[in-house]
Amino acid sequence: MQLTRGHYIALGSTLLIILWMLTGLLKPTNLNATEAPVQKKTSEMFSVQVEQYDAKTIIPELIIHGQTAPNRSVEIKAEIAGKVLKINAREGDYVKKDQIIIEIDPRDKKEQLDQAKALLKQRKVEHRANQSLIGQGLQNKTRLAESEALLASANAQVTALTIDLNASKIKAPFSGILENRHVEVGSYLRVADPVISLLDYNPFIVKAYAAEKDLMLIQTGSKAKAKLINGSVLDGTIRFVSSTANDASRTFAVELEIQNLSERQANGVTADISIPLQPTNGIFISPALLTLNEKGLLGAKYVGEDNRVIFSPVQLIKAEATGVWISGLPNPVDLIVVGQSFVSTGEKVNPVTIRPTLSKSELNNAPSLIKQNSEIK
Repeated sequence: MQLTRGHYIALGSTLLIILWMLTGLLKPTNLNATEAPVQKKTSEMFSVQVEQYDAKTIIPELIIHGQTAPNRSVEIKAEIAGKVLKINAREGDYVKKDQIIIEIDPRDKKEQLDQAKALLKQRKVEHRANQSLIGQGLQNKTRLAESEALLASANAQVTALTIDLNASKIKAPFSGILENRHVEVGSYLRVADPVISLLDYNPFIVKAYAAEKDLMLIQTGSKAKAKLINGSVLDGTIRFVSSTANDASRTFAVELEIQNLSERQANGVTADISIPLQPTNGIFISPALLTLNEKGLLGAKYVGEDNRVIFSPVQLIKAEATGVWISGLPNPVDLIVVGQSFVSTGEKVNPVTIRPTLSKSELNNAPSLIKQNSEIK
């Protein structure tokens, strides 16, 4: 192929561009170029705020949750069949022992009892006569035995009719509050039909369930307190601790008995049983000072010898509205109150002691110190 003038121009331009590029690549490197300065890290220690705590002797409490219940309760049922004639007490009424609550129509039970008593009187006369005759040798022992049997039968009939007649008037077996009435005037009752419930609240109990690990801390007869949902606190005595665990929850029933002069109380109200335990030493802190280590143990960080951070597991003794009591720390202890999240166990720190007169506003501004140190670090 014959090259034209345009082909020569294109080839020349390409060679010039290649030469220009090679010229830039062949330039020597400037060995005296200024390098970017490297900032050296500071080695200053991290500052934390510490406060010294002294242990105090306190009485820890075992808290178990439960609810109120009556001292005893019973569902009264009809002992005879018949129609309800009269209702003398209604639901919510306080009744005394042996007070008549409901009257059932006895029908002819009174007449039957009078007849049975007359027959009994006759049997007694006959039996005395037979005894006199056998003593004179005019009567045999068979006749005497027969009269004894008739006398016993008449006596049993009087007793049975007396029980039925008394059962026509349903009485309170003990003093208490009536609940859950099932009948009205005119209702017909069969034997064993439920009539009304009776609950005794003097004393009343708080029934709760304790965990297996706490069972050995509870003793029958020991004093305890009950805190009701309305905030009232009442003194009581542990009257029962179950020796058999609930199959589902593996907990043990505990009953706290509380004297109740008012005779009234609600059933099933939420309540806590507080059982005092052996005195122990502890410090009172804010829950915010507690932390978890890498093993998941609950504890607190403090500054030990040589200003190094130490983590110590703690035990919760008692919880209050404003903080918690814990044990497991040295006494006294310089507890880290600000900056514990920024330091590690074994790290050497600069402890800054909180002044006793430090105000709340100064405490609130304390994190600014931590922020400045974290930026340096």
